[in-house]
Order: sequence, then C-alpha cells, then structure tokens
Amino acid sequence: MFDQLEHGADAPPMVDTGQSIDIPEIGIDSLQGRGFEIDLPGPFEYHTFTYYSSRVVLRDCNGIREWPAGVSLVSSPGAPRYVRAESEDLRNTWFHFSGPGVATCLAAYAIPVDTVLDLGDLPFLRPILEEVRQERGQQAIHWGDAVGDLVRKLFRELGDLHADLDTTLTPAQRRMERTLRDIRMRVHSDLAHRWTVAEMAALGNMHPTWFATVYTQQFGQSPINDLLDARLVHAEALLTRLPMTVAQVANQCGFPSVEHFNRLFRKRLGHTPSQARLMSAG
Repeated sequence: MFDQLEHGADAPPMVDTGQSIDIPEIGIDSLQGRGFEIDLPGPFEYHTFTYYSSRVVLRDCNGIREWPAGVSLVSSPGAPRYVRAESEDLRNTWFHFSGPGVATCLAAYAIPVDTVLDLGDLPFLRPILEEVRQERGQQAIHWGDAVGDLVRKLFRELGDLHADLDTTLTPAQRRMERTLRDIRMRVHSDLAHRWTVAEMAALGNMHPTWFATVYTQQFGQSPINDLLDARLVHAEALLTRLPMTVAQVANQCGFPSVEHFNRLFRKRLGHTPSQARLMSAG
C-alpha cells in the first residue's frame, strides 16, 4: 500500500490561504501479494483516501469485513488503518492529504469519513492524481493552489457519485451489482489475457448468455465491447507515457496482432497509435 510514493519534501512552501490542501504522498496502482496486511493504530498527521480495485478486508467505523472490488475509504487522522489481502492480491490507488482546507472540503461535498463507500469505478481518480503528480513535479507558480483545486475536484466527483447512489436496490440486486463489478475489475486488471465471455461468466458462476445480458444492463455495453474500450484506453496511456513499441503495447493490451490493434485503435479513437504518440509529444 505504501509504495510508488510521490514526496514533496524539497518543494517550496505553499501560500496558506486558510483553505489549502496538500497531498504529500501518492500511490497509483499499487500492488501487494495475497496475505499482505497493515494494522496501524494511529493517530496520524493526515487523512488518507484509498480506492481498492481488488477484494479487500478493511476496518471502518462499522468493524472489520471483506469488501468486493470497487470500494473507497477516507480515513481520518485518528482512525486506525487495517487492511488485509485475503482472497486475492491487493490492488489500490491512494493518497495522504492534509491542510486547513480538508474539513471544509469533505463537509462541502458530504464525503463520509471512516466509512467504506461502495461506489464502483472511479474513472476520474487516476487522471486527477496524475495532474497532482505533474503539478508537484513542475512546481510552477501557485502550484499549491492547483493541487488544492484538484483535490476539491476529486471529492466533488466522489460526492456526486455518493449522492446518486441507488438506495432502492433489493439485497439480491445489490449482490448482483457487486458481483458484476468485481468481475469487471478482475477482467480489466488483466488486459493481456484473451478473455472470452464464458471465462468472464465463470468468475461469477453464471451462464454466459445470462451474464452477457445482465452485464450489458449494468454497464451499458457488452462485456467484449467494454473490455475493448478498456484495452484501448490503457494502450493510449502506454503509448503516450512509456517508451514501448506499438507491437509491445498491442501484446500487453491483449490484441492478437499489430494490424488488428491499429485498425481498432483508429476506428474507435480516430487516429493511429503512432499519431497518438506524436500528439502527446507535441
């Protein structure tokens, strides 16, 4: 949980406007093996936000239990941190945050603290944290204000999701929603694998036809089309951030050939993989 850190120890001091928020440490797509455990009593000097893209055992104000993939937790400085990877490897994205503007921000967007939030995918999380990382790295004028604005944007998005949470679902519907989300997380965490609908359905002990139907109802597109979108998004990120060849990216994202990858990339995104790399460089 505490790897891939972004430290700001050498950063110049920020102007304290009374509402400043800082993120001293970040971990994006951290990975720990099954059996990993953290048990820290606290107190701490910061709040911590964590998003789990794998099943995880967590302690919150309601006790300790295992949760499906797709849950989040905002931990207050006084709350103990207890995390255990019991059923599978632990995959998460997290950051510590502190400052005089934290309490106002959390209250403004009605973010529950020390309570697990079962909200599913957070597509805005990684892009915002990448922006935070960039601001801290460049340290341009008023970079501290920019970081605070990004934190507020993140929690505004989180608050909107929480406010829209459908509380009308029956327990059976909620279990099905969690199962589908768990399957989706597991599939999208292994994009190199050549998934079939039958393999995805087997993760939830479902018949493939029924699985495809309820998956489409839940996520708005078929399992294969949803997987293809995830592969292309990941491929574009690899092309623009890492010195990998197009063939390497295609293979890592589960495409059977470079030609197939190029054709689908252009059809869906409107440009070729090579053009995507050139546009990011410019």
